[in-house]
Amino acid sequence: MMKKKYLLMISALIFNCTYSQIGINTPNPRGILHADGQKDNPVSGTSFTPAQQVNDVLITNTGRVGAGTHSPAVKVDARNSGNGAIGFGTSSLTVAVAEEGAVRYNTGMEYSNGNEWLPMLTAQPTVNKVIVIAAKTDNSVKLVSPSVAATTGLQNRQSNYLVGWTKVFESNSGSAFNASTGIFTAPRNGVYVASFTTDLAPLAINYTADPLNPIQIEAIWQLYDNTTGVLAANIVNTVKCVNTMSSNSNGNIDAGSNCTASFYMTAGQRLMPYIWFNLNSLNTAGFSLNNTGGYNNLTIAEQ
Repeated sequence: MMKKKYLLMISALIFNCTYSQIGINTPNPRGILHADGQKDNPVSGTSFTPAQQVNDVLITNTGRVGAGTHSPAVKVDARNSGNGAIGFGTSSLTVAVAEEGAVRYNTGMEYSNGNEWLPMLTAQPTVNKVIVIAAKTDNSVKLVSPSVAATTGLQNRQSNYLVGWTKVFESNSGSAFNASTGIFTAPRNGVYVASFTTDLAPLAINYTADPLNPIQIEAIWQLYDNTTGVLAANIVNTVKCVNTMSSNSNGNIDAGSNCTASFYMTAGQRLMPYIWFNLNSLNTAGFSLNNTGGYNNLTIAEQ
């Protein structure tokens, strides 16, 4: 009989230990596992001061971890009245191994989107962020290449690099955007949103449809590296926005386009806008922008 009683008592103790909360340095655990670093928690009750919580670590019954707090709101919560910082170490893992959502420190915070490690860009520059606003009211362009001399008049079926802007506003030193050349140079690493709009003077669209040369007008941003020259070999990225047109028009119409894109630029990289259009059979450089009404504008904003 006594043997049966002992077995029942042992079974009850095992059951209680298996399913009870575990406290380290505290007889009053508030989670499945609760460690009191300074042994300063009350032995009973549910009232804990911030100073008592700040040296505690606990795991809740929902699998959340609180470091310095008894009420973690997320999977890992270190928000408290003391030092709530979380330290991240370096990692040489590829994004495929680390998978999407991983975070590391690599001379700055980076996160994995599943394809590449990207900077989190949490630091703010010591100066105000760059904002550029410019307008274009003439027909000066650089045809084919941005490295040639400027000419007057846009040309069908050619790259028309837009130069000769008038700067309306630029924050900070006012030197990131060269209005004469139309080139914006990033003063520091960061994300820049660039947008420009153009509108050609009214013209008749009259061109036989060609599948290899569709009737359209393209607004294009070209990103160059930080070396000398704006040549094809220096191109880092190109973003094109296209507006298609009807094959023929009975009268003159405006053909316009615009392009807005975000670029991650390192210090010294350069950005330049240009347009390409195929609207009729003329290849002479006699086309004009609609220079009245403020249709041709450029904006670049650092994020």
